[in-house]
Amino acid sequence: MAKAKKTKSKSAFSMSRDDIESLDHETLVGMVVRMGEQISQLSEILQTLVREKHAPKTERFEHPDQLRIFEGEQPATDTTAEAVSELKPDDASPSVGAVSPAKKKKPGHGRNPMPSHIEHEPIRGSLPCGDDLTCKHCSKLFVVINEVIRNSRYEYKPASVFIQDFIATVFQCQGCGHTLTVEPDLPQTIENGTAGPGLVAEIATARFEDHMPLHRQEQRFARMGVSIARSTMVGWLTNAAIHLKPLCDRMHELLLLAKIIATDDCPVKVQDRKKKNNVKIGRVWTYRGDDEHPFNLFDYTEGRGRTGPKTFLQGYNQYLQGDCFSGNLALCTETGATFVACWAHARRYFIKALPNNKVACEEILLLMAQLFEIDRTARELNLSTEETTLMRQQESVPILVKIKTWLDEQSLVALPKSSFGKAVHYNLNNWTELNNYLLDGDLRLDNNLAEQEMKRIAIGKKNWYFIGSDNAGKHSAVLLSLISTCKRHGVNANDYLKDVLQILTADPQADLDPLLPQNWKKNRQFSEMPTCHTAPELASA
Repeated sequence: MAKAKKTKSKSAFSMSRDDIESLDHETLVGMVVRMGEQISQLSEILQTLVREKHAPKTERFEHPDQLRIFEGEQPATDTTAEAVSELKPDDASPSVGAVSPAKKKKPGHGRNPMPSHIEHEPIRGSLPCGDDLTCKHCSKLFVVINEVIRNSRYEYKPASVFIQDFIATVFQCQGCGHTLTVEPDLPQTIENGTAGPGLVAEIATARFEDHMPLHRQEQRFARMGVSIARSTMVGWLTNAAIHLKPLCDRMHELLLLAKIIATDDCPVKVQDRKKKNNVKIGRVWTYRGDDEHPFNLFDYTEGRGRTGPKTFLQGYNQYLQGDCFSGNLALCTETGATFVACWAHARRYFIKALPNNKVACEEILLLMAQLFEIDRTARELNLSTEETTLMRQQESVPILVKIKTWLDEQSLVALPKSSFGKAVHYNLNNWTELNNYLLDGDLRLDNNLAEQEMKRIAIGKKNWYFIGSDNAGKHSAVLLSLISTCKRHGVNANDYLKDVLQILTADPQADLDPLLPQNWKKNRQFSEMPTCHTAPELASA
């Protein structure tokens, strides 16, 4: 017995043939069972890694059999996944092998019309050499009576950097010799800097909207014949963020008045000489307000602790939507806010487990698809808050009952450590929060809008790799907030930052509300629209 007890702690893979033959039947059976579980877990891990590497980066499981190409099998021809994604709320639940009708190819939108506000450059034909405007029939001159645009095309002028010289003009009286000096209006510039607001706005927009790191901008300016070191650009952006911080703080105040705030977070690498490899992991958070408080704000913290959201959302007690991060749940418990979990997150767990338990996952995903279809229909019909709430109570609640029954049944047989078991228990553990979207028709079924804002960080860090310091993270959050909110309102972030920087550097105590992106758009969109240049006026006969 002592020998058998000793062999239990040993891995079967490290045992010799003699050791295995010496084991009793019960020990061998237990060892085989454990090996089977290990192989199953390793197989799931392998399938997950293959899927993350080669599968389409989408939440739609249109091709659940794609991974079979690595098993030497041909993908299945059924289109169950399409049936899931196209399922209507009033459809009967199809069988797992149901086939959806073939999709019709959407017609193209054709060539977009050219915008009227862009400058037009007229290109006219010239007479052949030796010819003139003299009529060969009567010897009188031709005059222009009409012009027709035969073709139009887009062209591009490379961006340029220029120098503004503010010149004081000195006048002298020719009689008495007295002088008069006319001074230009000297603008307030960034402290100890030689950059105008337009240049700073361009650098900020390229960095945080176009994801162009500063070393590439340094190269771009060099092609224009201008040497601007990236360290200099860092200083300009830092000072710009300091001037813009009060505007961001005002947006923060208004955001906390929103009925619904959606949140998400993303890790970023931060330079830190005290850490191994001179890098640590910081956190960037996004907070998206509702339509009545349309602001997208970013916040930087040194970690993912609950201190960050607790500080940013201090005093907020309405609806907070996001993933089931323990800090969010604890925050809502402390403040009295209602946490609304994201069904897209719940769905992803089963999509991840799909290759390992196809039949069961497709069954639950079909039910979840009906929930999304109901909400899609409500948005398409432009239902009011009350109408949406009623529709959910009538149509979504019965489906939720089916989902809960299914989850309870599967929890009894699913392996807890398997991807399928994790999916089942994630949904059960957060069931109350997943159902909270039924409380108000303005609540969304998912948190995708906030996650879309987080993509600018995910895409950006592939280009700029890391943030220089914790202070740089906080300054970046200010610029990200303004640029993201501009995009939400269809505002040109470059024009906006240029104008607002010019105002706030000249008058730090300026009224902030007119400078909010949506208000700025209303006040400036017509006054700053470029003049449309059309064909010249026709000469009179």
